[in-house]
Amino acid sequence: MSYRITNKWVVVIGAISSQLAIGALYAWSLFNQPITEAYGWSFDNVVTTYSISLLSFSLATMFSGRLQLKKGPRFTALIGGFLYSGGILLSSLVTSNAMLYLTYGVMAGAGVGFVYVCQLSTLVKWFPTKKGMVTGLATASFALGGFVFKMVITEMFDVPVYTEAIISGAFLTLGIIYAVMTIGGALLLDIPDEDDNVTKAGINLVKDFTTKEMLKTKNFYKLLVSDLLALMPGLLVIGLAKDIGTQFVGLDYQTASFVVGFIALFNAAGRLASGYLADKLGAINVYRTMYFVTILSLGVLSFVDLTYPIFLIAILGIVLGYGSFLSLVPTIVGRLFGGKYFSANYSLIFQAYGIAALLGPIIKRSSSGFNQTFMIAMGAAIAGLTVAMFIKDDSVDSH
Repeated sequence: MSYRITNKWVVVIGAISSQLAIGALYAWSLFNQPITEAYGWSFDNVVTTYSISLLSFSLATMFSGRLQLKKGPRFTALIGGFLYSGGILLSSLVTSNAMLYLTYGVMAGAGVGFVYVCQLSTLVKWFPTKKGMVTGLATASFALGGFVFKMVITEMFDVPVYTEAIISGAFLTLGIIYAVMTIGGALLLDIPDEDDNVTKAGINLVKDFTTKEMLKTKNFYKLLVSDLLALMPGLLVIGLAKDIGTQFVGLDYQTASFVVGFIALFNAAGRLASGYLADKLGAINVYRTMYFVTILSLGVLSFVDLTYPIFLIAILGIVLGYGSFLSLVPTIVGRLFGGKYFSANYSLIFQAYGIAALLGPIIKRSSSGFNQTFMIAMGAAIAGLTVAMFIKDDSVDSH
């Protein structure tokens, strides 16, 4: 497709549309019980679908990042849109757990990976002096997608009895909606004339590191490890928030459900706020500060007798940090390693997300209780902050 888009705000609209759609991946928990009852499959096996989708998401970014450098963001995002919406549509036809793993887990998860990096990489090129703002906007849209589609899916499943026809109809309807949002969003993507855009911005860019060059730097490994240890507490707490509220704090189901909704909003708010602050104070400075917020919040959960208000503040502190980390790391990658090879470079750093998603449940299963889980997460966060303190920003206009 040879047409050009020269208005950066059209590109922003396309990116937001796609991010909202793929963010619905976070709403999977609403499918667990309905699918278990309708198909008679094991609850644990159904839950595994989500883990597969996150792993597929993470791994796919490595391919999409490199493909984007060769074929451009529009082509790459279109593949992602077709994979994501196609996987959801095919999920309406599944007759076994294994088929669901393939359609929703592998296909839809990979589609998210192809779309996600495209938007971030493209927006950074359009806004070279506002990297924090645009990555915050894009990642906040991703988080809001989970919140919006949780309401949509909840409405779909507001029925007395779950049947295969209801599940199939939900996947079919959602697949069509996602196709319009992701494929439509991909068609609005384009990149600016990079040299002109940089000249207009009137800034000095850092050296553009190729992936091979980046792998030879100490900063890459410091950022990879600190990102992994930053994301793990958030993924752990967000995934277990309702269980923590009911089992650990003694909240009723309705109140715990309210906390989950509140978490989604704070997740998005953290991404927006940290993106804005990154442009003002420096992304690495804000990154380290959010580590302190995370550690303090985990300390409260570990050592303080929890009432509902204290629990809520501590949980929201962790979620604020988690959302901030996901917004700040793309900005830091661009800052340390340049924008030219951003998609390929960031996709390698993003593997920390997939590893953290796998480690979280393992820590929970091997812990004697929530207290021990929080203490381990706090120890990991302290180690991550220590590593983050040694990341060096050598940019000419660093804060």
